[in-house]
Amino acid sequence: MSPLPESGGRDAAGGSRGRSDRARVFLMSNNLETGGSERQFSLMAQALRDGEFEVELGCLGRSGAFLAGLGPISEFRVGGSFLSVQAWKSRFALRRHLRRQEISVAHSFDFYTNLMLIPTARLAGVPAVIGSQRQLGDLLPPMKRAVQARILGLCDRVVCNSRAASNLLREQGVAARKLAVIPNGLPAEAFAETPPALPQRPGVLRVGVLARMNEPVKNHPVFLRAVARLLTKFPTLEILLVGDGALRPGLEKLAAELGFGERACFLGDRRDIPAVLASMDLSVLPSHSESLSNAIMESMAAGKAVVACRVGGNPDLVRENETGLLVPPNDEQSLAEAIEYLLQRPELVREWGRRGKEVALASFTVQRAREQYEQLYTDVLVEKGRLTRLASRAADSSAARPMRVVIVGPSLQMIGGQSVQADLLLRNWQHDPAVDVRFIPVDTPFPRGLQWASRIPFLRTAIRTPLYLRALYRGLADADLAHIYSASYWSFLLAPAPALWIAKRLGKRALINYHSGEARDHLERWGSALSTLRKADGLAVPSQFLADVFQQFGLRARVVANLVDSAQFSWRPRQPLRPRLVCTRGFEPYYSVDVVVRAFAEVKRSVPEASLYLVGGGSLEQEIHTLVQELGLADVEFAGPVSRDGIGRYYDAADIFINASWLDNMPGSILEAFTAGTVVVSTAPEGIRYLVAHERTGLLSDPGDAQALARNVLRVLREPELAARLARNAAEESKRYHWDSVRTEWLALYRSVLGLPPLAAGGEPALAADTQEPERNLFQCRP
Repeated sequence: MSPLPESGGRDAAGGSRGRSDRARVFLMSNNLETGGSERQFSLMAQALRDGEFEVELGCLGRSGAFLAGLGPISEFRVGGSFLSVQAWKSRFALRRHLRRQEISVAHSFDFYTNLMLIPTARLAGVPAVIGSQRQLGDLLPPMKRAVQARILGLCDRVVCNSRAASNLLREQGVAARKLAVIPNGLPAEAFAETPPALPQRPGVLRVGVLARMNEPVKNHPVFLRAVARLLTKFPTLEILLVGDGALRPGLEKLAAELGFGERACFLGDRRDIPAVLASMDLSVLPSHSESLSNAIMESMAAGKAVVACRVGGNPDLVRENETGLLVPPNDEQSLAEAIEYLLQRPELVREWGRRGKEVALASFTVQRAREQYEQLYTDVLVEKGRLTRLASRAADSSAARPMRVVIVGPSLQMIGGQSVQADLLLRNWQHDPAVDVRFIPVDTPFPRGLQWASRIPFLRTAIRTPLYLRALYRGLADADLAHIYSASYWSFLLAPAPALWIAKRLGKRALINYHSGEARDHLERWGSALSTLRKADGLAVPSQFLADVFQQFGLRARVVANLVDSAQFSWRPRQPLRPRLVCTRGFEPYYSVDVVVRAFAEVKRSVPEASLYLVGGGSLEQEIHTLVQELGLADVEFAGPVSRDGIGRYYDAADIFINASWLDNMPGSILEAFTAGTVVVSTAPEGIRYLVAHERTGLLSDPGDAQALARNVLRVLREPELAARLARNAAEESKRYHWDSVRTEWLALYRSVLGLPPLAAGGEPALAADTQEPERNLFQCRP
């Protein structure tokens, strides 16, 4: 170790330093070389020093451009191996350092400092130990992945910069309660209007990539080959490649072989990224693995539309059809098509760039990241009893804390739209500062010794019911609000009704979120359901159709739309529209998959090359197989039930979504088709007429009429302009079902049910006048 003395600190002899009352945080990075993690370390170190904690810095190697402006930073060299004598000496030195400096929070920022700092901080008795996962980790060798997962298990929290990274750690066994998602932050200069580094020339189009050239994962060759396909169509097109590394000579050679000539500009490492981005028309990231891309964030901050691969955390950044496009990884053709689509639409590119900048300003500033880190450190230290809130703030603490919401609904083990919606809502609320969310599954897991009973009807209900009731009593005890998902008939009696009864018994507010398209029949035939719903503190339904049905029974319900997980779907233009059909409805009577098959048979007579994916399962699956055989149909693929994470590829492979249900409410499958750009052709039961506008966002026909359904399929195939217009309008309509819109509606409803003040403009709680300005030094160390 080579500690550097600093003002007010310990000197080399270990002398006493003057101490403030602020808790002390130790941040550690591998080094300060050029890279995304190192840049974030530098930015957050400087930002946190201006906040509520006293900050000290450490590293494994004191080198790199980001050292500038950081001030004192202690070095703990490893010496080439974590098992070397030098590494052990540094561990003991680090342990002494943490103790002498009375560190309250030890936070490692990358893989190697996870290995070094986390166990050492535990041995030193540091109260709060925080690890980091700033890459997906999918490129690590299995042994390194396993070792890191074990080390991260020692932490109080693990900061991930994307949901994708968090999900992978959870799959590797890191406890979900330890995972916190805090996106990277950008400095103010990233958002400033900056003159372009390269002079603008009339008619010249520039597409650029920001990525180091020392890792194959960045996929520069795919970018070069994709753009090479467009050189003839766009004679003035130029490419800018920003970054350097060992792969650069090979990339320069490939660019020459592909005929770029002077139209390819290799700019090397640059510190003036905003000025370079100001020189571009479009930013592209072809990487096949990313956690949370700084390049995408910087591009959005600079007001540039983005084309990226649908991997890792990219879907958390790029909003499809709002700020950019996502394409499958390693797909040169799709990448070329997406770039071409945007280059042909300069006004759209400017609009998406403007929206991207708004998103980045709202979500990815250093200030916002600093506040999230401070809140994280504070939460852990309060849990450990090492911090106490000052009295001046304590009076407002109950009003300022997030609403404690418990979602009661089916888990993803129960295939269906409700389980998908419950999971989407749960995942989106996680780490939202306004809501502290937890989940109680209605399909309570069986104890290991009783799992055999889960396969036996009636017996499983008899065993599960007391387990479910116990989970409700425990889970709702400290809740503010129970958000209860509801279907109809017996399901209503067994799941939402007990949840409502227990919530009321515990004195909690309860909101019923009703989702069944059979609502009218249910409420007419089951008087107990009507009386139960009247006891709820609030009612929510996903469509105006259900709101109108409830109104007929004297029930007032608020419409909060279903969510669509845009991260699972890659919108792309279907030009030309191919006769590839997909149906993602279950094989149950009310979905009429048999009508889909008969309609496909009619299409096949006119378009012999047509094909059909049937995605799903159900009680009528064997009958559908038999029908396909009886009709002698080829090119029908039974995909079976598909997980939410895998469903996107079927929409992407198809060009037309076909549905023939005779009973429906607000099917998520149609929203998914809207988001994916798959043209919607459907029957029109009452609920769907509220969702699909005929000849604007899809084509509709009467339920049960296979001939009419087939005619509409053939119509979109024969009228490409109509098909393109339907897809564009549907994509615009799908934005109503994205999280930003739905979040505001849920927050407003939660606050209304809880009797809290309404939301201010922008969807955030209004603050009282005396809480507008945060106090400095909000926390003090407890003796």
